[in-house]
Amino acid sequence: MRKRFVKVVLFGALTFAATTSFISCKDYDDDIKRIDNEIGQINQSLTDLKTAIGNNGVKSVSYDAATGTLTIVDSNDKSVSCKIAQNLPEYSLEIKDGKVILKKDGSDVSSATLPSAEVADSFDPTKLTINAEGEVLYDGAKTGVKIPKATSSIASIKKDGVVIGYTVTENGVSSNFYIEDALPLTSLVFVPEAYLSGVEAMRATNLTYNKWTVNTQAVTEKGEIWNAPANPASNSNITPDMVAYYHVNPIGVTMKQISKLVLSADDKEFVGTRATDFNIANIDLEKCSITDGILKVVFNGNSEAIQKIDASKITVMNLKATVEVNGGSKTVASDYAAIYKSILKNFVLANAQDAGAHKAHLYGADATNTEAGLVGKAEDAIAKVPICEVAYNDKNGIDLSKWVETHYTEWTDEADSKQIGTTDKTIPNDKLADYGLKLVYKLSDYYQGDNKTLQSSFFANLNGSVLTAKVGDITEDPIAAVGRMPLVRVELQNASNGEVVNVGWIKVKITRGDVAGTNYDKKCGDLKLQCNPETYNLTFQEMNINIYQKLGLTKEDFHVIYTLKADAAGKAVLKANEFGEIVELNDAEPNVETVCLAWTVTSMDQVNAVDKNNGQLIATATYEPRTDKSRADVTITFTATVKTPSASFDPKSKNADYWYNEMNNVRMNVQTPGSGHTCEFDIDVDNVFAGNKPKFQLIGGAGSASADFQLDKVDYQYIFSADNKDVKVQGNDGKTYTLTVSADGKSLYANTALVAVITGTHVEYQQTPEAKAILNISAHNDKPFSAKMDVVLLNQCSMQLPMTDGKFNADFLRPINVTPKEGQYFVDATDDGYTVNILDLVYLTDWRDYKFAKGTSASGVEYDGTGYYDYYKVESIVADTEGITTNMNNSDIEKVLLKDVNANIKITQANATVVGNYGTLTYKNILNNVKAFKIKVPVTVNYKWGSVKTAVYMDVKSTEGN
Repeated sequence: MRKRFVKVVLFGALTFAATTSFISCKDYDDDIKRIDNEIGQINQSLTDLKTAIGNNGVKSVSYDAATGTLTIVDSNDKSVSCKIAQNLPEYSLEIKDGKVILKKDGSDVSSATLPSAEVADSFDPTKLTINAEGEVLYDGAKTGVKIPKATSSIASIKKDGVVIGYTVTENGVSSNFYIEDALPLTSLVFVPEAYLSGVEAMRATNLTYNKWTVNTQAVTEKGEIWNAPANPASNSNITPDMVAYYHVNPIGVTMKQISKLVLSADDKEFVGTRATDFNIANIDLEKCSITDGILKVVFNGNSEAIQKIDASKITVMNLKATVEVNGGSKTVASDYAAIYKSILKNFVLANAQDAGAHKAHLYGADATNTEAGLVGKAEDAIAKVPICEVAYNDKNGIDLSKWVETHYTEWTDEADSKQIGTTDKTIPNDKLADYGLKLVYKLSDYYQGDNKTLQSSFFANLNGSVLTAKVGDITEDPIAAVGRMPLVRVELQNASNGEVVNVGWIKVKITRGDVAGTNYDKKCGDLKLQCNPETYNLTFQEMNINIYQKLGLTKEDFHVIYTLKADAAGKAVLKANEFGEIVELNDAEPNVETVCLAWTVTSMDQVNAVDKNNGQLIATATYEPRTDKSRADVTITFTATVKTPSASFDPKSKNADYWYNEMNNVRMNVQTPGSGHTCEFDIDVDNVFAGNKPKFQLIGGAGSASADFQLDKVDYQYIFSADNKDVKVQGNDGKTYTLTVSADGKSLYANTALVAVITGTHVEYQQTPEAKAILNISAHNDKPFSAKMDVVLLNQCSMQLPMTDGKFNADFLRPINVTPKEGQYFVDATDDGYTVNILDLVYLTDWRDYKFAKGTSASGVEYDGTGYYDYYKVESIVADTEGITTNMNNSDIEKVLLKDVNANIKITQANATVVGNYGTLTYKNILNNVKAFKIKVPVTVNYKWGSVKTAVYMDVKSTEGN
């Protein structure tokens, strides 16, 4: 075979030539724009080129540098051209002696050795690509060869000086074109039909059947009748040519390269081989073909000599192809595959589109999918539902071959024949010819009604397997065919003599097709949040123009065809997350006036839209076809946007002298001591505002809100903010508490215990152990317990007016503080011990820093705090004598207990609950002399609002005279 040596160039990415002149910025920008346009043209052209060439193979490629035209001629001598950039540098990419070589103008630019596993003889060009960086890859691995700036390129691929193909790369994506008579066949891989004892295998088949014959084809309401044989597997036979399939590699190989095909066979035993009596006749190349990389080999042979399927040995064969290479020839052999003989019978036509686990057989084809007594009768299909549909105006029609496949059972070729497998097997339509079979499609006429309206020949055209609608001789817009149900008889025939192997019927419904619906968006604008429902109407103009007219229907036609998708109460069924209700407004004159729609949204709908959908109200009314399901739905979508007003404190509302931390915090405390006062923790929040009441303003002014949200219609209340939820706080009992808030915001909890309650404008702190523990954790001048509060504005219908600055922190001040006195000490080894008064060790102050004694405040006010012990209900001041720690013997005074260092030293307390002095603390050591050391004494003050803890550091002076 003559080889084509084609000079081809490899086109790299566009580059600028060096010049001695300068280019202005504008010229440079224009050049870049021009290049971008050219690259865009290449993208489009190469996409079209690849589509046009398909799998036809390439004969030649040429490039006209002056015009930038690339021309490719395929194996069918079809010429396809596209425009690319002009005057590109010329490259070639060659595979020679196991190397990849890049050349420009005949000189090597770069080269690299192919991966060690690949040598020149086994080189596979389908594995060659070029990535976006211009790097040449072989089987995905970099070869080391790089094309300069070749993000878009065309490479001619040479092997041993012969052009075998082209790799077109655009932005790193490669497309390959191979010259059909230069790319040599390298391998053949058998495509198995089945596996025989684990070996890939094909079949030598014999088909047996009992033919069907016509009883009557008279046109009646029940249609034609065929004689279905009682025994479908009988003495009529088809012995088709044997057909084997092989993958060819590379995929671009064509039959023009193959000069001879030879099949040889052996019988393989467990040990050794012997020549088989299975003789294969010469293969006729005219019957062989290559399609999409698959070689079909058709042959005859002495099938009687093939080993039986259960024999101790199997018959195998392999294929040898003689191909011409570089003026000579070589033989390429396939792997060995088994061949066995089988009988195919019980042929029946099935519905290829059936989604069931076992596809239903066509109507009338056999008893599996047929009413009793109707096998072979069109009546079976007439009485049942159509299995497919075609639109009356579909000029391309419906290809019924897509609804048909052939089923059969397979049996061993033995006297006591056994079925191979337990279920039906399938012959694809494109393989029927391999078995000597074919499908024939014919209209099967019948009539309906007293006027005997023909359903098939009058309303349908059949061209091969493709059915289209008509009305008599009218094929243009045959609208009267809609709803008709023509019948098509499908015959499975012996291709050589036309005998009918099986018959089945397909019932087709002619429909209106997919008639487009329409959608209308009814935009209702903005809605200021209000108490009363709001109703929006779809006007008669909108219904007539945007629905009836757009669909090309009269009002009467529309409502005959469509119905509102509604519930039992007549309200439109809305989609998920839609709001309000839609009803039809029917005029008293239903045959004259327009049917309109009304959309009503309640105040709750408005609030939900704000909470869940960013204020967007939406509701969709859907009109669905009553019976004609070919029509799409008609939808009318109402939309509106809820505009929520908001408010803030009047700038002068907060009394600045009651607010702390940049006007974000207020302080809450028990009542001050005084005549008739009680130590209650009950605070009126109104007191922190000017005039003892907060004032507000609408953001944006009065026009930003509906009448329902004007300030004279709004009242306020205080709540604990939801921001308190899951906040962790510490208690002075060593526990960690989690805050929660009641649903109405009026109660604050620590775990499940009440902490504070809001009644009206008052906040009342609670006396639960948990509330006391978190109240006494810190002094007022440290970090007191704080909870976040919020101001809620509600109108007369209990709808909320959001506040932009309503949240603030409420700091709950610890009522009393305990401070250790400095300089207190014990003396070791005194008679009967050394005693100190408890009130000489600590002193108490309240949340104002007033001492529990006569004194003068920081501002110079004289006061008598001696009665504070009673006012704050100080029940006891207790020293934890068991918890006293020491530095004796160089111990850590913060950790080491005195009793663990010396158990003979005793410190005891007396009269801790005596109001006024709270007793004494006595030190005793009657044994050994001791040097001076220090102790730390924990002290707890218990009072009405809990307990406060401190520690007193004291010296213990050494034994006197020591």
